[in-house]
Amino acid sequence: MRIVEFKNIDQKRLVLKELSPARIHHAEDLIFWEGSAGAMRAVQQLEQLAKGTQSLTIKWDGSPAVVFGRNPNGEFIFTDKHGFMAKSYDGRATNPEDLEGAIMQRAKDKSKTKSYKAYASKMKSVFEIFQNAVPETFQGYFVGDMLYFTTPKKVGNSFVFQPNVVNYQVPAETDLGKRIGTSRAGVVVHYMMSEKGRTMPVKDLKMIQGSDVLAIPPTTVNKSEPVDVSAVNELKNLIASNSANMDKLLDKSTLAGMKLADFPNLLYTYLNSKVDTGLKGLGNDFVKWLQSSAVTEVKKARIMNYIKSNTQAFMALWKVVSGIMIAKDNIIKQLDRSKGVVNATVNGKPGGEGYVLKSPKGNIKLVRRSGFTKANRAINR
Repeated sequence: MRIVEFKNIDQKRLVLKELSPARIHHAEDLIFWEGSAGAMRAVQQLEQLAKGTQSLTIKWDGSPAVVFGRNPNGEFIFTDKHGFMAKSYDGRATNPEDLEGAIMQRAKDKSKTKSYKAYASKMKSVFEIFQNAVPETFQGYFVGDMLYFTTPKKVGNSFVFQPNVVNYQVPAETDLGKRIGTSRAGVVVHYMMSEKGRTMPVKDLKMIQGSDVLAIPPTTVNKSEPVDVSAVNELKNLIASNSANMDKLLDKSTLAGMKLADFPNLLYTYLNSKVDTGLKGLGNDFVKWLQSSAVTEVKKARIMNYIKSNTQAFMALWKVVSGIMIAKDNIIKQLDRSKGVVNATVNGKPGGEGYVLKSPKGNIKLVRRSGFTKANRAINR
């Protein structure tokens, strides 16, 4: 989910401009931005799990992204992200019929008309439910992702729903299960936004009135048993023995002087590209990937020369990234097997979008790139 800001282009129209969010990084990615200290921080955070998971939260995998609230005139607005940001038409619907019409305007591809109709119908069906949940005195907007449009079906003793990739099962006897059972729609709320685009955290979702709309924060504490983190211990020695060379490789001043300030971004982009082709042998085909990228030929040559003169550090970096990823994935598997308030599966296998380790120095996300990330990217939206 991206944070948005309004720019007042003229006196009558506020236009949205997307901004980069305060990103929560994968554990293995910290080395790109923080050097060896980031890699060590990731390892130390993973170690904390051996003491229990009080600082661990799960991430909800909701869809679609929605915006709802009241404008300065007190009119209720409910729409999706595309409608709220629309420039060629007014997508900020103030009634169910306008919402349906705005969505159908986007059905340019005739082969997708049926799916657009189904989507518009679902959005239209919850308009009044959300309208009744937002107090008439409230001004501003909630930004979030839908979890379900109708009360989830009960399978056995659990409510089951799948908003996107992840299938969730919530025991009916839990507090969350009881709230789901009395609701008619569910949404995970990420933040609040003023009419002028100023964003702010949601301190209390109780302002969303009644029980028809289940509104929950983006992460929910999921307590589980302590996990085995022995695999991360050997990573400390690997990081320590290569820290000087890796930090030299990623030195910001050196990279800026060589006009390679975005080198860490390229490493990150390369790693993400490997999600589709396989995450084994990281670093071995970086040059091949670089040659097929949109980077200019002159810059490609500088990068390849730089790597050649820092080969040991470059390969050590990828060994550390791979080691943290393997240790992280093993820990995620242990966490996924534990039964908590919320149980999740992807393609029938235990696991959800992932977890977030909270830390004063910056939160870290534990997501299996070969699991959720790959499945999420494979969806044809």
